[in-house]
Amino acid sequence: MSVMMVRQKVKDGSVDAAEAAARDLFATLARVRPEGIRYASTRVVDSSTFVILTELADGSEDPRRAIPEFLRFLEQLQGWVDGPPVIEHLNVVGSYHLFGPQREESAAR
Repeated sequence: MSVMMVRQKVKDGSVDAAEAAARDLFATLARVRPEGIRYASTRVVDSSTFVILTELADGSEDPRRAIPEFLRFLEQLQGWVDGPPVIEHLNVVGSYHLFGPQREESAAR
């Protein structure tokens, strides 16, 4: 499994629009139900910083790229962002129902 965390600050006046677009995107994902991905978007309380967690199954390509609404969301995002994103790849040490099942060798570490 591949887990990535993205921190993205948006312009103060764009927070509501970014949240609404994210909710619309998640409604689309619930309808389309792409395989091989777990995805969450959160906003740091009282800030304009979003934290996005994405988990892709081993060997999976990102299925969001095939969803027109996701590509439209990315286009909109360009007008809302305030600086570049901070992207970090994570090693899951443990998880209680947040991430998918871990491989035995990962869980044994």
